[in-house]
Amino acid sequence: MKKAYFISLVGLLFLFGFTTIQTADNCDKKTLTASCKKKLDQFKYDSQKFTKINFTKKAQQLEVEVPIFIGEKYRLVFNTSGLPKNIKINIYTKDKEAKKREAIFTTKDVKSDDKEFVFDAPRARKMFVDYDVPADSTNAKLTGCMIFMVGYK
Repeated sequence: MKKAYFISLVGLLFLFGFTTIQTADNCDKKTLTASCKKKLDQFKYDSQKFTKINFTKKAQQLEVEVPIFIGEKYRLVFNTSGLPKNIKINIYTKDKEAKKREAIFTTKDVKSDDKEFVFDAPRARKMFVDYDVPADSTNAKLTGCMIFMVGYK
């Protein structure tokens, strides 16, 4: 009888532990997606990228390639309201390994209250979106998410 109670207790602790881990993430993908779609306006939806970010003791740089077609106008919409800290978003015409990469968009000078960004891209073959994630000096194991959506005309 004691063994059954012990197994039940361990099972409940195990279940409770995983439940708290899952609910600690406050990312609402539907809300982030809906807010980005509103900003696409007259552009047709092409694709989206949902990114979960785990803040670490060291600063990070994450890169996403956006393939685009020549001759189309593109709009990129970013929503960072699911992140506990601000990150910097930079868009380049070449990847981070290239010697002559050109920045075509940055959120470096944007107010920290702004959580949504719209970028109408110039005509290019490819775009590379870089996220500059700051270090987490509090060691609180912060996590969050963000989304960007691509539309074309």
